Amino acid sequence: MHPKKIWYNHIIVYLWIAIGVSSSITLLNLFFFNMATLPYLLERFLLPLVLEIFIVLVLKWLIRSNTETTPYYIVIGSQAIVTILFIVHYPVFYVLLPLFLMPVLISVFFLNLKLTNFAFCLSLSLFIIIKLFFTPLAIMTPIELTSFVAFLISFYLLSRELTKRFSVVYSDMVISVEKEKELLYRNIYMEKLTKMDLATNLYNHKTFHEYLDELVSQCCKQTFNLSLGLIDLDLFKGINDRQGHGNGDLVISTTAAIILNNLEANDFAARYGGEEYAVIFTEKSPQACLEILEQIRSELESTVFDTMPGEVVTMSGGFSTFRSGMSKTDLFEAADSCLYAAKKNGRNQIQSAS
Repeated sequence: MHPKKIWYNHIIVYLWIAIGVSSSITLLNLFFFNMATLPYLLERFLLPLVLEIFIVLVLKWLIRSNTETTPYYIVIGSQAIVTILFIVHYPVFYVLLPLFLMPVLISVFFLNLKLTNFAFCLSLSLFIIIKLFFTPLAIMTPIELTSFVAFLISFYLLSRELTKRFSVVYSDMVISVEKEKELLYRNIYMEKLTKMDLATNLYNHKTFHEYLDELVSQCCKQTFNLSLGLIDLDLFKGINDRQGHGNGDLVISTTAAIILNNLEANDFAARYGGEEYAVIFTEKSPQACLEILEQIRSELESTVFDTMPGEVVTMSGGFSTFRSGMSKTDLFEAADSCLYAAKKNGRNQIQSAS
């Protein structure tokens, strides 16, 4: 849910609470005091309750749109409920006068000076109208009236200053968060630069060795399937010489994409050198690893490069599985020996250590 809508719904909850408290007090008065039951129920309980529920339901419907005018709807709705509560409980209206401050207080949380001005004008206007046309308020003396108006104005001015202050704090907080996000993204990018080969989106030579060191160390402590495949493009220098280095770069990146498309989440691929790649397999049988390497070889051989019509790119691969007693160097040299054998035996093939 949008953050603003969450805040709007919080205000609706508070309005429901106010309605519940008001209705409960009305029923308690009916129970404990001798009052004309039917007129009291209609005028002081049922009619106000229906109006209040209708206002809240309309507000909930308006909140769904989440437009720029929604805060104004909330202020108007809260003012309407305040007015109803004031009229219903008029015998203690001196106690309820601070309710007219609520719409102004609500406006502060939206950090909008125009909304605060609107809430103040609305509260003051409704209070004056009620004073003029609602008979029970006739007992207010001019001093009491001017005192409350002065209090309302003072509260409004204070609310304006709070809005300004909170707006500055909020703006500073947003700027601070944006700077932290920018720093985080920069750190992530710098970390990527130290670990990734940006031309292929594979890990680089250094990261490959760090990861293989860690896996071999773990495998010595707790045995699991660990295999290494080394890939080298066949006669890559000839491609550069015939087709240019731009097409050579295209072959490099295309091969990397084919490798990534065939690997799973637990596999690890790196650009080991110029046209050399390394793939670390975990939790896979040797046969499954060889099938993946063969699929990569087959897809590369069948790839058609639009900028190099008629050019067939192939690769050779060496594969070895980690066995008990092996070191990282042993594993790497075994795979490298198989790669050399694949090159020697005619290229475009995968050789596996026995």
